[in-house]
Amino acid sequence: MVRLTTKMSMLLLTMTMLLTACYYDNEEYLYSSTPCDNTFTFTSRIAPLVAQQCASGCHEGANPSAGLSLTTYDEIKAIVDNGGFAGSLDGSNGYSIMPKGTSGLSTCDKDAVNAWITAGAPNN
Repeated sequence: MVRLTTKMSMLLLTMTMLLTACYYDNEEYLYSSTPCDNTFTFTSRIAPLVAQQCASGCHEGANPSAGLSLTTYDEIKAIVDNGGFAGSLDGSNGYSIMPKGTSGLSTCDKDAVNAWITAGAPNN
């Protein structure tokens, strides 16, 4: 009986190892060859990103979320200047990561926004 239990334990252990060792990664997904768009002009990259990820449904209209409208360059620049925009990208300085209910923007989008902010957040 002990011998049968040992054999069953070994068989179960071997099967577990074999099943968990079979792991398949999709190389295209992990190492996408699609490069990030490194442009960071306000008009072509930042404004459409803010419109889609921030303004649409939240930070626009008569009653924007948190009383913060992000539909014009001046509105966006004001939040950039007080540090709130960068803080919302990574959750730093007590800010919540935005968009709300997500893990934040993609790395490519964060890099573009940070590059734009570092360049002085020009209206270009």
